[in-house]
Amino acid sequence: MPSEDVIDEEELDAEIDNGIEEMKMVVEKLLLPKVMRKTKNLDDFIKFGRYTVLVLFLAEFVCLSTLSTMIFMIYAGHNPSVVGCGDVPFDRSLNGTERCRVFRSLQSATNCTPQLEYQFKSINIEFNLLCDDAIHVKTSTMMQMTGVFLGALAFGQFSDICGRRFTLLIAVACSAAFTAVSALSLNMYQFNVFRICTGFFAGGITAVQGVYVIENVPVRHRMLVNTIVTWSPNFIIYPIIGYFAYEWRRLALISSVVNVLGVITLIFCYESPRFLIQKGRISEARTVLKKIRKFNRDSCDNRSQEIEEMLKAEAQAFSEASKKHHTFLTIFKNAELLKWTAVLCFGIMTTSLINYGILFNMDSLVGSLYLNNIVFGIIRWSLNIIVGLSDYKIKSAGRKLLNTGKQEKAFANSLRIITIMVTAACGQVYIAKYITATELYPTSIRNLGCSAQAMFSRIGTILSTQLFLFDKLHDSIPYLILCAFLFTDIVLFQCLIPETKGRKLENHLQKRAKIAKPDVESNGER
Repeated sequence: MPSEDVIDEEELDAEIDNGIEEMKMVVEKLLLPKVMRKTKNLDDFIKFGRYTVLVLFLAEFVCLSTLSTMIFMIYAGHNPSVVGCGDVPFDRSLNGTERCRVFRSLQSATNCTPQLEYQFKSINIEFNLLCDDAIHVKTSTMMQMTGVFLGALAFGQFSDICGRRFTLLIAVACSAAFTAVSALSLNMYQFNVFRICTGFFAGGITAVQGVYVIENVPVRHRMLVNTIVTWSPNFIIYPIIGYFAYEWRRLALISSVVNVLGVITLIFCYESPRFLIQKGRISEARTVLKKIRKFNRDSCDNRSQEIEEMLKAEAQAFSEASKKHHTFLTIFKNAELLKWTAVLCFGIMTTSLINYGILFNMDSLVGSLYLNNIVFGIIRWSLNIIVGLSDYKIKSAGRKLLNTGKQEKAFANSLRIITIMVTAACGQVYIAKYITATELYPTSIRNLGCSAQAMFSRIGTILSTQLFLFDKLHDSIPYLILCAFLFTDIVLFQCLIPETKGRKLENHLQKRAKIAKPDVESNGER
């Protein structure tokens, strides 16, 4: 009986909300002449409801999935300390290089078994990649990041042709399969092959996931949602998973299960209505919108009529638009698109160079591998929440302010604090850049633009694996390189990228010029 009362109350609330909406629409139609009423945009009908929550559950599983691939080698490639060989312990005052020298000398003479200290049982231990041989693990990391780069290249184009949901479903399912198979690797060669394939499909996920979420979230909630449901809280979750997994094979299997949860959630989600509209599949878009409204318990008849008017207008726009498929060349087709693409790609590459350059070097910090990453995740997520709430409540807190403010603050601290704070601050910069791209590019080329960003992000990740080799020249060289890239990015972004906060998403490339014009109503500040 109590459960029935709860259901009745929820249905009553839904009916009241629908009644209020209908009254508002009736009043608007009575007071405004037809010539003064403008056909609404799809964004006007995307409300925060039960379906949005389902999409956010999907986003969480997918974020944890891609993060597990991107930082898997922080744990799976953790370099153990050689503290002895056979029955011979090493002097604790020796540094790592000196211990390795003694170890190689003893092993060549006596073939002794190394004594190791480690926090996580990595592939280094199982495949005997110790001391100088650990370079093979660094090479493996670079190869996996190259796989991610290729996946972002391939799936960005595929998504704009075949759809967001279908592409995500393939990428997440294949990521689950290859992640599980990698746990069965018998040698380093097999491990590299399987992990490169895992990286390829993870790259596909990163190229599509953000666009799919943004296209299903209300305008005003874009930044808030993307700062709360993102990689940052998973930087807290994943070290805990790593701690209990303790060894790389078990960690890979758990990561595969997370992917499977993403596949199950995707089964209950729908294709992006915006993608369907842009492709001229108006009938399918109408069906999906009806299902979403039913899922949200939205039965407002007047809203149904307005949606139908919007779909007719979009059908007309599609008939006037070019029918040819767009390629990566499209995002460079004129000076404005070339400018946006170049600045955004350089900026995201810089962010990844900073983030992963320091992140992959975190095992040099003293203390617990797990605790260091958990603290990093807590700081990053806390900053995310502050930024998200500021964006939601403060009209002037736009994308350009976030991009500049966070990066300058990150490099205002001492070297030790930089190690944690820069990577934490990069989380918000990633979000600002990706949301800016989704708001700048029209639907017809949105995934191509975001895919280009994902590709350059992986280029930054690949370069980051080699960045700290420059510290052999001087400890400050890697940080000077990062500062130079950072300053250039700030200047270019501020001067060449327009503010996009609160703008409705355009569908067709012909309407691209309208994006640079402010849309006060779409920001929710009326």
